[in-house]
Amino acid sequence: MREKFPGWYPKKPEQVAKLWETAIFVPDANVLLHCLRHTTVVRDELLRLFEALGDALWIPYQVGLEFQRNRLDVEFGALDAYDALIRDQEANIDKARDRLRQLRAHPTIDVQKELAALDMFLSDFKGRMGAARRAHPSAEIDGVLEKLAALLENRIGDKWPADKLTTLKKEGEDRYSKKIPPGYKDQKKDAGEYDKFGDLIIWKDMIAKAKAGKRAVIFISDDAKEDWWWIHRGRKMGPRPELIEEFRAEAGQDFHIYEFSQFLRFAADRFPDIRSNVAKVEESLLADEEARRRQDDAAAALERGLKQRALEDERDQIVTALAGTPGGLAAVPGDRAALRARLEELNKQIKSISEEAGQSSQHSDSAPDPDGRSS
Repeated sequence: MREKFPGWYPKKPEQVAKLWETAIFVPDANVLLHCLRHTTVVRDELLRLFEALGDALWIPYQVGLEFQRNRLDVEFGALDAYDALIRDQEANIDKARDRLRQLRAHPTIDVQKELAALDMFLSDFKGRMGAARRAHPSAEIDGVLEKLAALLENRIGDKWPADKLTTLKKEGEDRYSKKIPPGYKDQKKDAGEYDKFGDLIIWKDMIAKAKAGKRAVIFISDDAKEDWWWIHRGRKMGPRPELIEEFRAEAGQDFHIYEFSQFLRFAADRFPDIRSNVAKVEESLLADEEARRRQDDAAAALERGLKQRALEDERDQIVTALAGTPGGLAAVPGDRAALRARLEELNKQIKSISEEAGQSSQHSDSAPDPDGRSS
């Protein structure tokens, strides 16, 4: 059974350990960007880890492209954070001030004292942000970029020619329509082929590299989408079985995938140089992942809210038309059946969005199960 269905059996520790001896390690762009996001200790440890991988480190051209396209957003986003946080706090303090000033006589709250406390808090906060801005490690980050560039010298795949990319786009459209991993979760992206088909390009390059070098590939990624991971009852069991089977069929080699924080724990056992600070690195990475998840949840909630309001507006118009309310939409008799059908469909869509919002809220409140991740 294991030989016929290799992707459906999570790898045993000894199998993974054997892979580490000869595999090519491929970090994705987000993993490389971690070298710019975090504190000095974290940045140094990540670079030390990439150095320890030595000649086994390699990235497809697409990974390098995504890194270059996003690194300035990471760098300037960190610089912009100081002023953005000050603006946010000023807005919050202004609301608190207004609320206090609207408060009528109160038996215990001293309005003037609380107003002074708010002013002091804001002044202290601005002072801390100013000090943090002055200490921003721009020169160190430039140094990290230079080290990263040196580490990846001669370890980057080639750019795809236009004709090969055209062929891939046709194949990608067919794969995505059939939900063949990876990449189909990006099929709604409106940007160019390097966005919509980026994961598929990376996948094809990893297969080609494994076939040419006759070596397995270990992919290190922060991408948690289902088109990479075999997820069973909320637990990540490993790569999608289809990926392992396609990799073996095309390259004759094995394929494995790690979340970066998980990869760090295993790397610490093999590279003692990073062991002392791995807990600090993982803590920083997990905090960053939690922040990213909250951003994604907020963006998804906003999108759901806009969609729900549009559906509700359409529903209200139909209800008005069916009721014959003066000033509402006119509905001729022949249209009434179609309007009722549309109303039923709208109610189902609105209910589905509300249920999705509830499920998202429950997911946000639940902590991840670290034991649920595969080795």
